[in-house]
Amino acid sequence: MSPVVGVMLMLSVTVLIAAIVSTYAGGFTGGAEKSPQSSIRASPNLLQHRIYFEHNGGDPFMLSSIKVVLREHDNKTSFSLNDAETSLVRNFSEIGSGGNFKDTTIQAGDTFFSEGEDLGSNAGMKFGNVVLKTDTRATWLLVDKASGRTISMGSFVV
Repeated sequence: MSPVVGVMLMLSVTVLIAAIVSTYAGGFTGGAEKSPQSSIRASPNLLQHRIYFEHNGGDPFMLSSIKVVLREHDNKTSFSLNDAETSLVRNFSEIGSGGNFKDTTIQAGDTFFSEGEDLGSNAGMKFGNVVLKTDTRATWLLVDKASGRTISMGSFVV
């Protein structure tokens, strides 16, 4: 009878240890923040020197929590709301926003834009070292700054 009691005791201790380890390990995944996933359409406007980003569905996000990454051939640049009114991007805001851009939430149906430097005479627009002219193909990414994960991506032709 003592071997049966010993086996039952060992089994009970094993189940208890497994439950404790499972509870402890489960606590690690609870703190990870989920990055937003959204359907975004980007369209350049050479006359206004802007790239418009239209939120077509998915998770909302704060304008201050993202960065835009543009790539044209071997040239790449990234900018965020903090870079507005610099050589990277002239303006970065939601259409129709009241001016408090730090608290601007972009959700389905909203449009925001990035305004680049005017190259003059409709020659193109510039964002950092990325120059966009007529018939130029560019790729773009919207990246969640907190997690570094991509929210949405695509390409367009100016």
